[in-house]
Amino acid sequence: DLESKIEMLVQETPTPQARSTCERNYIWILLNQVRSNNHSPALAADPQTQELIDKICRQLEDYGFCNKVFNQNLKTPSTNIEGLTQIALERTTENVTSVLAYAQSLLNDAATPEVKDILTECVKDYRTITNAFTLAFKAFGERNFKEMLVQESPAPKALGLCEGNISFEPGPPVNPFFELIEKNRQLRILIAMSLVSGHILST
Repeated sequence: DLESKIEMLVQETPTPQARSTCERNYIWILLNQVRSNNHSPALAADPQTQELIDKICRQLEDYGFCNKVFNQNLKTPSTNIEGLTQIALERTTENVTSVLAYAQSLLNDAATPEVKDILTECVKDYRTITNAFTLAFKAFGERNFKEMLVQESPAPKALGLCEGNISFEPGPPVNPFFELIEKNRQLRILIAMSLVSGHILST
């Protein structure tokens, strides 16, 4: 089952290279599970579930984005805080995996040393976030919710390091980071969704 595969893939490995391979395999399993869930049509949250969603999303910078993510990924109209936390974890993990691949493609095509340096930092930061959520999802599967929050905690700082290096002006086509800025914004909200829902779950 999925939990046994997670346990096998995130166990201690002898070298950093092996750890990296382990993480990639874990993400592959997780994303295939997420994609299979996404074949179901979106469900409308029942009043109790929507109240929980509101409690989470009204603490964030973009209520609409947060609310949409939860409602588009409900597995049942009646979903408790544990189910909402799982949605946040899945979506964050899928998103950072996609953003990492995008940033790596930009790095491969970097036109100047300055752009290359910034993207190298961002790729490193996205890997930090990926590792954080790999371990957080393992803790979630073990129902160790406080440990889940501990493992998630490096993510905001890591993303902030990347964001701090990216110039927000000017817009396209001059700014090579224009699309990455929006991707970072969405990732920032997803990380916050995971942290807020996880905090509610653990208390």
